[in-house]
Amino acid sequence: MKFFLLLLLIVCSCQLKAQTCGSGGCAAADTNSTGQYPSATFSTAASSWSTVSAYMNAGNYTLFDVTNGDTYEWTYCSDFGGSLGWDAELTLFNNSSGATLCYENNCGRTNCTTAPYIRWTATFTGKVKLLTTVSGCATNTGSPYSTLVWRDTSGTSLVQVLGVDVYSGNSTINWNQVKAAGYTFAYAKATEGVGYTDGQYLNYAVNGVNAGLKMGAFHFARGDLNPTNAGAINEANYFLSVAQPYIISCELPPALDLEGSYWQTNFTSAQLTAWIQNWMNTVQAATGIKPVLYIGSSNCGYVNSSLNSYPLWRDDLSGNPSTPPANIGVWTTWAFNQYSWTATVPGIAGSQTDVNVFNGDMTAFNNFLGCNNTGIQENNAPDAFVIYPNPASNSFQIGDAVVNGESVIDIYDLNGRNVLSKNISGKIIIDVTALQNGVYAVTITTAGSVINKKLVIVY
Repeated sequence: MKFFLLLLLIVCSCQLKAQTCGSGGCAAADTNSTGQYPSATFSTAASSWSTVSAYMNAGNYTLFDVTNGDTYEWTYCSDFGGSLGWDAELTLFNNSSGATLCYENNCGRTNCTTAPYIRWTATFTGKVKLLTTVSGCATNTGSPYSTLVWRDTSGTSLVQVLGVDVYSGNSTINWNQVKAAGYTFAYAKATEGVGYTDGQYLNYAVNGVNAGLKMGAFHFARGDLNPTNAGAINEANYFLSVAQPYIISCELPPALDLEGSYWQTNFTSAQLTAWIQNWMNTVQAATGIKPVLYIGSSNCGYVNSSLNSYPLWRDDLSGNPSTPPANIGVWTTWAFNQYSWTATVPGIAGSQTDVNVFNGDMTAFNNFLGCNNTGIQENNAPDAFVIYPNPASNSFQIGDAVVNGESVIDIYDLNGRNVLSKNISGKIIIDVTALQNGVYAVTITTAGSVINKKLVIVY
């Protein structure tokens, strides 16, 4: 984050045509090739992923027909239907000349860290040779096997999950414009140190949700003011006192923003690791959700590797969302990368908005949030069930809540406790003055259906 302020993350889709090829590669020699498998030469013009084989070993090479100008992808990543029984790498060759065309070892995707992923645009029409090896150009035989998938992406686009970060300095945000522009989630600064709450956090958290965005909260760490482990716990508890009502499954995880040169000046790596761990433990114990760590390139290599189980949020200002962060320190993969501080986003004033990218597509993003992707839909057929105002203060109304007779409304807090239950019939006003600020689940049960709503209470 710039100016000691963390981020508000939002999502949009964009089209990418860049190749995904790392440096290096294995030689197309007998020492790392055990022969052609499968025996066929594969061809496709399909944009959907298809399986080459579910029984790949390291040392297998496979032949593919390619067309000049078309863009092809190969991977073992489970996000696309592949599987990885061992740490694989891929090297692509021109089958005629033997020239190396593309190489990838660990693509760093959240759900398949060590799976290789190649995206390559053909510069000729002919055959290519794809060699699979164990990381380090080694071979293996027998079980376990890995599943290789591929496709021709010509005429299709890759979808990236992009975002921005904001704080009170961004002033009033028109979240409907943000949503209409294609953005779908946002992180907002909630607190800093002990005692400071961002003046716009509550507005952002409530209005962002109302506009249909996925929302999250972050805390700016002040180890310079609270350098002990007890200080880290105090900062975590202060963050929770403000943001906990909005930290729920299928929204963004809470995040700790750790930046500044004083960390390495005043903390050993063990002390800094312990400070972060105490904050993380406190927040996760209270919410049941593992936090994200926003940390710069220097600090992410200074902390101990015990922290690499927490999702990493980096700031590598390449200006390009398709360029992964160059340095991820003790982590083996990353979740978010802040790639620019100077974007223009509809609904947010000025041209100094921080923008970010999630390491994965929308399916991976929803999995990351812990969303239910079963495809089961709520029974929300009775459109007459309207809660207003929402956010509510002191009370809210339910309009036309009579379907086949009397209904029951139940309100649950984020711990699943029933905090209010009432029989209703027709239009009715519900008094919620006994409830605190926060997000609640509302269930309206009628003779023929159960309708689930979200209610935000703000005083």
